[in-house]
Amino acid sequence: MARAGRFVDEGLTLDTPARALHFELLPADYRAMVRHLFARASGYRWSFRIFIFASVFVAFLGAALLGRNGRAFIAGVLLGFLLIVARWLLSLRQLQPRPGGAWLCPYDVQLSDGGMRVQTPNWTCDVPWHGVVAVEETGTHCFLRIDNWSVYTIPKRAFASDEAVQQFIDFAHEGVARSRGRNAE
Repeated sequence: MARAGRFVDEGLTLDTPARALHFELLPADYRAMVRHLFARASGYRWSFRIFIFASVFVAFLGAALLGRNGRAFIAGVLLGFLLIVARWLLSLRQLQPRPGGAWLCPYDVQLSDGGMRVQTPNWTCDVPWHGVVAVEETGTHCFLRIDNWSVYTIPKRAFASDEAVQQFIDFAHEGVARSRGRNAE
C-alpha cells in the first residue's frame, strides 16, 4: 500500500503477515460483531426484559381491576407491544450494512509499534494504541475495542494459520500494554 510508509518506518514490513492483513467483511462478520457488542451490554437486554414483565403485569392488573372491560385494556397493551417490536425490527433492517458500503468491504489492517491503521476503499483511520481499550477474541473473530460501542472486527479466516492469529493478538496486547505503561508514567 502506498500510504503505509509511516508504518513501514516504524518496523512493519509486508514480511510480517501477522501484522498486515487484507480481508473483506461479510454479513456474518457484522452479525458476530453485533452479538459481541450486545453480550457486554447486558443492561440493554435487562431493560427489555423489564419492559416485557411490566407490560404483562399491567395487563393482568387491568384485567383484575376492570373485569370484562379489561379485555380491551389487554388488547391495547398487546397492540402497543407489537407496534414497538415492529418498529424495532424495521430499525434493525434499516441499520443493516450494504455490501460494498462503508462497513462490508475490503479492509487492510496494519499494526505497528505506534498503533494500527485500518483502511478501506471508503475511509482510512489511524488509531494509536492508547485509543484501544481492549483486545478481545472469540472462536471466529478478533475485536479491537475502541469504546463500549465501537470495535474493529477482524475475522480469523484472514490469517494464514492459528499461529498468525496468536501473533497478531499478542502484538496488539503488547501495544495496548505499552501505551498504558507510558500513560501511567
